Amino acid sequence: MIWESFKEFMTNFRTDNIMAQLEAWNVGDLSHNPWFLGGFAAVILITYFLGMRATSAFLLGIGGFVLALSLTVAQGVGTEGIQGGGIYIIVGAGTVIVGLCIYMLFIKSE
Repeated sequence: MIWESFKEFMTNFRTDNIMAQLEAWNVGDLSHNPWFLGGFAAVILITYFLGMRATSAFLLGIGGFVLALSLTVAQGVGTEGIQGGGIYIIVGAGTVIVGLCIYMLFIKSE
């Protein structure tokens, strides 16, 4: 009985269910929302200048991932997203985000 409920719960994490939920939340519109972009930038800068480098790197990673996901979902899902360059956006943005996080956490010194 417990295994069946676990399997039923895990069906929520299928790719088609996740993409449908992201589209329902209008994640594709976040890259055009100036309040979201400005708010995240302000919080990252405040934490950076207060000396909380790990927190600002974490927020930069989360914000960058949401922005990359927003741009990718805006390109479309499925094969039309791949043809529209969505795979290049998510891979390129992910590389830049990981590089910035590594730089902020380990390379940049006081």
